[in-house]
Amino acid sequence: MKRKLIISLAATALLGISGCSKQETGTTETSKAKESASSSTLEDSKSTTKTSSSKKEEKNKASKIDWDAAHELLKENMEAEKLTTIFENTEPIVNGNDQASFTINGYQYIKAENFSRDLRIPFGDQNKEGGILLVSATYKNTSDKSIFAGPGFTMNVVGYDAAVSRNKSLLEDDLVSELVEKKNEIKPNEELSGYVALAIKPAAMEKIAAAGTAEFELSGLYNQADSFSKDDAIVEPKKEIIALSGDGEVTKNESSKFYEDKATKDNMGTKTMLVEKELNQTEKFEDVNVTAEGYQISSFVPNEDQASRFSKFESGVVLMTVKVNVQNEGDESLNVDGTSATLTIGDSVKMMSENMLEVDADAGNVEKGSTATKYLVFVLDKDSYDKLYKDQDYLLDVSIYNSEFKRLTTIGDLSFEFSNQ
Repeated sequence: MKRKLIISLAATALLGISGCSKQETGTTETSKAKESASSSTLEDSKSTTKTSSSKKEEKNKASKIDWDAAHELLKENMEAEKLTTIFENTEPIVNGNDQASFTINGYQYIKAENFSRDLRIPFGDQNKEGGILLVSATYKNTSDKSIFAGPGFTMNVVGYDAAVSRNKSLLEDDLVSELVEKKNEIKPNEELSGYVALAIKPAAMEKIAAAGTAEFELSGLYNQADSFSKDDAIVEPKKEIIALSGDGEVTKNESSKFYEDKATKDNMGTKTMLVEKELNQTEKFEDVNVTAEGYQISSFVPNEDQASRFSKFESGVVLMTVKVNVQNEGDESLNVDGTSATLTIGDSVKMMSENMLEVDADAGNVEKGSTATKYLVFVLDKDSYDKLYKDQDYLLDVSIYNSEFKRLTTIGDLSFEFSNQ
């Protein structure tokens, strides 16, 4: 018989799952007994009630993550012979602001062995071994209006061509099930907390073992029930590189300082910072303000799955990533995702930005009064950079496009000069 994971709701406190409820009930009954015994004065009664409330809040905070209870439910639902925790992180990952937030309280990467044949399909048509990402998460609405949770709980692994996603059979009545019942609504001053389990096939586990990390999607929060558009976002969704091994933790911490080009976002390899400079140069074209905020130059070693894409760079790879903000003050909508550029080095070398290393930020229709960011990436040969390019002057010429992908600028309209000196 499968047991169900019970999700708890609270206006201001976060309750745990399963076994914690008995302890809290015991605390409440003890508190009531104390209040009855000390009822000789009103002040004693108030003091006892306050102490009881404080203890209960402490217990609630302590029970945000109850791995033992979650493991028990996983093992029972999967009918698994053995569960082994490979990696655990309890440092919160927050996506939010002063109105609302989505928080990963912690997560575990788990290996399951010899489980039910009913779970063969999500684990690669076999039931000998599979991976699980067990996530403890909290949605919090601190505003005075209802908000709505967007999609999330998917993970991408470098070298694995399919997304890793939540599997309902692992934890019945999980956090996603609760959201579905509530039609994704989180009411004013409400918290919603629970667990979600993602099923990882052995082929993906092999890639995780090599990379040590994965990219996890953090949910966005919206002011409309049926719209997950950028315009309706209170908190935009974002992707976070998470560690899944001790070695991966170093990669994650290092990656946090790099601009979010595709090499960083998709964990395509290892970056080592060579140069990082702020520019904050702004140029205007008609009703569009374009600001080159800064640039980073990094040595890049692609991982095994990406090596073939950079095979022509025999001496090694150097990436230059330029952060550009586009502010639209005109009536014509812009496709900021389509922004491109040429980079002139010294007097003669000219190259185009590499679209394959640039992230689509869903900024294809930027209206008047809105700003969007584009990370422009240039790929350089390491020997050429070390011997010829690093001491030269650079000229960046930016091209902007409207939402119909018609180029609006010509060479020289939006140019930025800088150097490493």
